[in-house]
Amino acid sequence: MCTICNALGLGASRLQSLAQAVETAKPSPGAEGIGDSLYPGFGNGGYDAQHYTIDLNVTDVNTSTLSGITTIDARATQDLSRFNLDFIGFTIDGITVNGQPAEFSRTGQEVTITPADPLPMDTAFTVEVEYSGSPEQITSVAIPVPTGWVTFDGGSFVLSEPDGAANYYPVNDHPLDKASYTFRVTVPDPFEVAANGILEEAIDNGNSTTYVFEARDPMASYLTTVNITNGFNLVTEEGPDGLLVRNYFADGLPDEQLEPFSLQPKMLTFFSEIFGPYPFEVYGSVVMNTETGTALETQTLSIFGLDQLDSPNLEEIVAHEASHQWFGNSVSLADWSDIWLNEGFATYSQGLWIEYSRGGKAFDAWVDDVYNYVAASVDQLVPPGLPQADDLFNAGVYEWGAVGLHALRLEVGDDAFFDTLQTYFDRYQGGNVTTEDLIDVAEEVSGQELNAFFDTWFYSDELAALPEPDVSPEALVGATGVNLSELEGQFVQTTVKVSQEAGFNNQGGFYATDNPYGVVVDPLTGVRIAPGEEGYAEAALKQSVTSLQGGETTLTLLGGFYYVPYLLADGDRNEFYTPFAAANRDGLDHVQSSSTGSYGFEDLAGLGDKDFNDFVLQVEVSAVV
Repeated sequence: MCTICNALGLGASRLQSLAQAVETAKPSPGAEGIGDSLYPGFGNGGYDAQHYTIDLNVTDVNTSTLSGITTIDARATQDLSRFNLDFIGFTIDGITVNGQPAEFSRTGQEVTITPADPLPMDTAFTVEVEYSGSPEQITSVAIPVPTGWVTFDGGSFVLSEPDGAANYYPVNDHPLDKASYTFRVTVPDPFEVAANGILEEAIDNGNSTTYVFEARDPMASYLTTVNITNGFNLVTEEGPDGLLVRNYFADGLPDEQLEPFSLQPKMLTFFSEIFGPYPFEVYGSVVMNTETGTALETQTLSIFGLDQLDSPNLEEIVAHEASHQWFGNSVSLADWSDIWLNEGFATYSQGLWIEYSRGGKAFDAWVDDVYNYVAASVDQLVPPGLPQADDLFNAGVYEWGAVGLHALRLEVGDDAFFDTLQTYFDRYQGGNVTTEDLIDVAEEVSGQELNAFFDTWFYSDELAALPEPDVSPEALVGATGVNLSELEGQFVQTTVKVSQEAGFNNQGGFYATDNPYGVVVDPLTGVRIAPGEEGYAEAALKQSVTSLQGGETTLTLLGGFYYVPYLLADGDRNEFYTPFAAANRDGLDHVQSSSTGSYGFEDLAGLGDKDFNDFVLQVEVSAVV
């Protein structure tokens, strides 16, 4: 023991503790990987990227020769001595950190950066990377197709799931580190650019144009896209709540093949009603004049190619990519092993769109087709929750995942299922999730223990039989009406008691639909009309099965339909109210339902005194006859 230590009263153990504390306080390298269970090398640790400015000057579109400057605004999550970015190809011409030149080295796709000074934990810093060359064509580790920036004759497109973004800009390439983006892309005239977000300006440089796009909402790196061709036809429409829906269609594409894209505003409205408000500031699609190999839900601007235009199921594909904006893009996976949370949800959303737009029988046929496909192919499929690193997009995470969600719907019932979807989205929008998070929400909403159910449907290599729906009398009465959809061909005896507590001479009853979303079919024209669309009240009243003002009535209802309660305030057909707020002329919810089968209406526009007892329908399903 040294004499100085003795003089200071420091024993050997105390000296060792101080040395360890000093060692602990030293800045350390960020991890060369974010910790993904399937892809340990994806992403990086030690910092949180918050904004990327990607400035690309494309001088030769045919070879995608470009010079780039990517600026990353980030925050250290530890005391950093050095950190990594994912970046493939190109010549790096220089890197600065906080304006000071930084040392760097490259191994594979890892760029290790050592700043001039360590970066203390929780401090903001800025990285600028200058580079030049052409994007290196790469093949994804997850699927044997080109990924990232892909050049074709006359243009290029970007389609990066799961690992392609790093082939055109330096990035922390994992969904756990979402960030906002600015794209500044300069191309020679007459070429044009379509990218994520909103086009803020197009700067005329004489012989070239710089397109500036802002994507202000957090976005996973694989969802970024920059697309270049020699002309786009820009088509704009209005979506829910005034949302801008803009489509970039490459010049020369046949109009008739683009018709399914005109349904996007209606799709977004529908998904907003059942999932929650659309989570971003803009949406639309880009359709390139080349084959892309697949469509992808690139955030706010889904990408399609000529090969998708030839699909007989293009409408379903458009719905699939639109629904991803909620599940996959806003609610993002925390680990690639949970890819089914993206693809199972989007595939089932295709079915929900069919149920909404074509009716219950079309949906039932779709469910049968998907279930039978999984049953016939189960030996080639992986369970939804157990994808393999080299086969991430196995059909099991799509179709089997969708079948599992339908099984959950049958297990907990429509009300709890759709409440689960809304709660799950509301709680985790803008963030990251695991399957355990979904289980927790489903259990909370339904009041059921569901771990065994999820094990059976998402982790077992055997396909289970779909659960039998609960058709007990109390289960048939839900938040938006009486659900007899599972009793096709049967007759159900129902007792309805009517009470009124208002000065109006109110009347009401039930109208029939073939879906849980309130869409009705005009019996004279065969046209399907959704709540909020012109002519809805008239079409719904044509499907009315009774008109009631008071007392007690016994109805015999035909199974196979949903029966929705309605009110005509003071008997006025212009004052038509239902549980679907979009159908009400003031857009407000005029009905409160209870678990005991009571539907209480407020009969004044603007909700009046909000007592919801002006007209009350008390329903009891007594027997199947």
